[in-house]
Amino acid sequence: MKQKLVVALCFFVCTANANNVSLSNVSVANNLAGTGKVVQFDLNWDNSWRTTSTGNYDGVWVFFKFKDLDGKWYPLRFNGNNITIPAGFTHDLGNSGAVAGIGVFIYRNANGFGTSTVTGIKLGIQSYPGTFEVRGFALEMVYIPQGPFWLGDGASNNAYQNSNVGNTPYQVTGSNNITPGTGAGNLYDPETTISTSYAGYPNGYNAYWMMKYELSQGGYRDFLNTLTYTQQATRVAVAPNSVAGTNIYAVGNYRQHLEIATPGVSTTTPAVFGCDADGDNNYNESSDGEWVTVTGVNWTDLAAYLDWSGLRPMTEFEFEKACRGPLTPVPNEYAWGTDDIANIAYTLTGAGTASEAISNPSAVFGNSININSGINYARGGIFATAISTRVSSGAGCYGVMELSGNAEEQVVASSNVAGRSYTGKNGDGLLTALGNANENNWPGVNGTTTNAVAPGIYNGGDGVTSDGGSRDRGGDHSSSTDNLRVSHRFGIGAGTTIITIKSPSKGIRGVRDAN
Repeated sequence: MKQKLVVALCFFVCTANANNVSLSNVSVANNLAGTGKVVQFDLNWDNSWRTTSTGNYDGVWVFFKFKDLDGKWYPLRFNGNNITIPAGFTHDLGNSGAVAGIGVFIYRNANGFGTSTVTGIKLGIQSYPGTFEVRGFALEMVYIPQGPFWLGDGASNNAYQNSNVGNTPYQVTGSNNITPGTGAGNLYDPETTISTSYAGYPNGYNAYWMMKYELSQGGYRDFLNTLTYTQQATRVAVAPNSVAGTNIYAVGNYRQHLEIATPGVSTTTPAVFGCDADGDNNYNESSDGEWVTVTGVNWTDLAAYLDWSGLRPMTEFEFEKACRGPLTPVPNEYAWGTDDIANIAYTLTGAGTASEAISNPSAVFGNSININSGINYARGGIFATAISTRVSSGAGCYGVMELSGNAEEQVVASSNVAGRSYTGKNGDGLLTALGNANENNWPGVNGTTTNAVAPGIYNGGDGVTSDGGSRDRGGDHSSSTDNLRVSHRFGIGAGTTIITIKSPSKGIRGVRDAN
């Protein structure tokens, strides 16, 4: 039977004004050479860059899902054939292995700045018999180059140290050469006495990609709308068959605008979710808040989203490198590289829209959403403007936004066995029947409920249902400024089953290894 695919475009905008990404004109057709199917699409995002000075660049992670005959959504995988990338850009299908082909990085192949418009991208895909709906998704990413960097700053609470010279930073100089402990030249972690090595633990030396922004509520909405009813019930705090207009968070007023737009039918028909900041029950309008960072989530939600999208959780080491880059640490520094922070009660304009902005940011000190800012979360990249600097925009060394403040970064801990057993396996695009991540050695997989036990190989059970081996970094809207510091370490996961407990402080951001 001749294959026909019905394409439904999923339009996901991270931000506008300073930043945005759009995936458009998606179609699936036979390759002209008659050698298989291709997916074709256009891509556009603002404030794109590639620069020799830092050795890094931004790009977009693009992936597709198709709805099979059983009514469930599955990854539409690229096969590495029939690739057309317009001049000025290149691609990377992701590192080799079982999850290769689940998505593609599109990015500049030469130095440049400004809006990137890439039309007529074509990528060969696996062919399936039948008629399917296809949805495309796009996440702005930043390439973090390979190279040495420092851990700790010599001043922050529980910061990493070089044990040979007291409370001073430790330099990571290789991908697998860190020896823990109190011996001369070792990495000392003041939180632990365990001496097991970091072998296999992603220590940040090798190159990787990181989401430029914390995930938006629109991005989480699009994720939920590809799950079964049972999976949705795991990922939200209310029953998916609740009445239209029910907020999915049930954790208070923290600018969380995701609601049930169309109720599901228990166990058989999933709900349809939408954003409704203005409360008029007309969903996904221009002022309905889909660009605001998603919160009201936990470690199992983060793991599920990252597994579904082909990404993975970041480690503590990768967090510090993304903030600081190769630069020598500044005592008590924030992600923007100084120890100064703007303690301003900000005024929000265009609330809930793609152009949501702060009208009174500091032009001198680092800006962030914290306990003094008077705002419960904001859209990703809100401080980045045409005239902002790294400091005033609050950006990390390589251009990743909101690493200090807004929502807490959920990362893999390095100070316990459950975290240190993590090997950095990328997500495969598939979840358990309950909607949980199912990846080997991810913290919390197999219901690991103690930080002293390695999660191990996924055993076919419920997947990631615990926060054992996780922790928080970077602070959130309610944090004191101390918690926003790069090397300040807090919030170790308790190792408890946390599926139904949602936190208004936590967000979602992931990484993926580069080739």
